[in-house]
Amino acid sequence: MYNIIMKMSYLHLLLFLVSTLSACGNGFVVTWGNSLNGGDSSSVDVSSDVSTIYSTDFAFAALKNNGSVVTWGSSNFGGDSSNVMEDLSSDVSTIYSTDYAFAALKNDGSVVTWGYSSWGGNSSSVDLSSGVSTIYSNGYAFAALKNDGSVVTWGKSGNGGDSSGVDLSSDVSTIYSTVSAFAALKNDGSVVTWGNSVNGGDSSGVDLSSDVST
Repeated sequence: MYNIIMKMSYLHLLLFLVSTLSACGNGFVVTWGNSLNGGDSSSVDVSSDVSTIYSTDFAFAALKNNGSVVTWGSSNFGGDSSNVMEDLSSDVSTIYSTDYAFAALKNDGSVVTWGYSSWGGNSSSVDLSSGVSTIYSNGYAFAALKNDGSVVTWGKSGNGGDSSGVDLSSDVSTIYSTVSAFAALKNDGSVVTWGNSVNGGDSSGVDLSSDVST
């Protein structure tokens, strides 16, 4: 119950921030709440030009009009992006998140990650240097769909970060997720699943070999 209440509190804070962006028109952001988990943004400049805000459970990332990103909140869970500061200084198009990590997609199709390493903050095991069209996430892992229809995954292995047991080398059109599993719809109407078996990662009990539209 405590975790649910805490997540609702962060959601309410995020909704206020988004509303402020829309209402003020100049991208001015104000924050409050637990100072360690996003309530104190005094360490970054969010006084103007913020276009969109993204969040993990304990940190925020603000995308500015010039394509740069500033972050604040819990340092371990996405609030500290100092290790990738140069990569986030320009050309970021959008940001995705798990519960504890961020992934920023850049205009050139590359991806920058930071936050809790086991939850997707460390993407060194996969090639994200180019060709990524969009990213999907669950609470623990990321899945990047590339322009050639292939998918690479990283994050907590048992919850979707490890997709070595399925064929994602080509023809994937889109991906769906639960809190800890993924399902990839392919162009031929087949579906492949991976991640936590209890939460949708194991689809061996059903026929998903063809004719799936969505």
